[in-house]
Amino acid sequence: MKQKTLHILLACKEPSSFAAFSQVLSEDSRLKISQASSAERSLQTMRKRSIDVAVVADELQDKSGLQFVREIVADNPFINCALASPLYPQEFHEQTEGLGVFMQLAVDPDAEAARQMLILLENLNQLRKPIQKDRKQQ
Repeated sequence: MKQKTLHILLACKEPSSFAAFSQVLSEDSRLKISQASSAERSLQTMRKRSIDVAVVADELQDKSGLQFVREIVADNPFINCALASPLYPQEFHEQTEGLGVFMQLAVDPDAEAARQMLILLENLNQLRKPIQKDRKQQ
């Protein structure tokens, strides 16, 4: 059975701040990567393509990353989001509680952060497999 390609949107004001992070992602053949520098361009991409994961920078050209995550989650509550933020973990948790953000990234995420995100996404996928299997048996 062929594995579905996971489509990841990188929403970041300065693509260079995500360079090492996006390099790791681009090397994985299971992933398709789209990039946008603003919330508006990100939304345009999301209207054209089915996005599985949104990786959002702390600041976009037209609004904060947190504002954008709130907006996209309100529209698509099942999207997986990772958010770059300088907040301390407890404060980050309080700010993002209820938004389904699965990972906090550093403001300039590195290659190791990308590898950690891929591990988390694989684990999330593993959680889904038994549920899908059970549904097929019913």
